[in-house]
Amino acid sequence: MTISSLYKTNFPNFWIRNLKNKSTLLSVRIFIFSSSFLFLFSCASSGFGTQGLLYENQRISMMETGVSASKEGIACAKSYLGLLAWGDASVELSQKNGNIREITSIELETYNFFGIYAKLCAVTKGN
Repeated sequence: MTISSLYKTNFPNFWIRNLKNKSTLLSVRIFIFSSSFLFLFSCASSGFGTQGLLYENQRISMMETGVSASKEGIACAKSYLGLLAWGDASVELSQKNGNIREITSIELETYNFFGIYAKLCAVTKGN
């Protein structure tokens, strides 16, 4: 008898025999629950600043010159369940969107709701 045929014949018997044992069944259930919990509640994340598992909404200052600004530009990237993500949250695009020639400050805005939806925006202020 080869190893593969031994594996095919004994594998179902192993699981049938061991799943009758309540402690093994309990450990299998705990593994499935913890895996599904991690998948459902820690998917989408902005990746910056403090991370909130249920909710996150913050603004983080990255650079400030102290000069007053008259214009503001925003560029955002979004994610759903951590499975689909798209967008351009670059400083260059936010500068272009605000028609800014001289940057006076750069900030990041982050938003996360239950790991279902996450958004990261670059906010550029200047003249």
